[in-house]
Amino acid sequence: MPRDGYHHGDLRNALLAATMELVRERGARGFSVAEAARRAGVSSAAPYRHFPDRDAMLAAAARAGFLALEQRCAGLDLEPGLAARAAQIAAAYVVFAQEDPARFEVMFAAGLDKSAHPELLRQTERVQALLKAALAPFTNEELPAERAAELWSIAHGVAALAVGGGLGHVVRETRPEAVAARAAHSWATGFAG
Repeated sequence: MPRDGYHHGDLRNALLAATMELVRERGARGFSVAEAARRAGVSSAAPYRHFPDRDAMLAAAARAGFLALEQRCAGLDLEPGLAARAAQIAAAYVVFAQEDPARFEVMFAAGLDKSAHPELLRQTERVQALLKAALAPFTNEELPAERAAELWSIAHGVAALAVGGGLGHVVRETRPEAVAARAAHSWATGFAG
């Protein structure tokens, strides 16, 4: 019997929604394709019309997460200075991660080899390109991608600690995005100075 949210012709999205529900309940590796099918209200063979295996389902869910991250980054009204801009981007990233920890887990902790999923890899590269473009006015280095990777690493580290509950016992900061903003500001000040 199909779930209320499933409509003929939208099987792929119903399976992705079921995948995310299961990730929220059990983690990215805690379910099977058959369980996602049951959750979507279809036969256990139905998912294979769209996804060859669980990794492909997770990759599609991760791609949707990176698309949402791209949209979030593209929607920022960027600050004019490097330090303020870096702080703004890092804080927005942490807020994004905290809004949906399961989405963040699928994007980064699902153990997916992004090179095995070209659409996912392209989407992650689009986010990286946005970061490069945001920093480009402030760097004339031959490898601006490294600076973008540095900023992403700072933001991601704070986000992973915050989402995983590991930040609260290290600092008394109630807003992890403020920790990320200060770290990114310091980073930007260090390489600009």
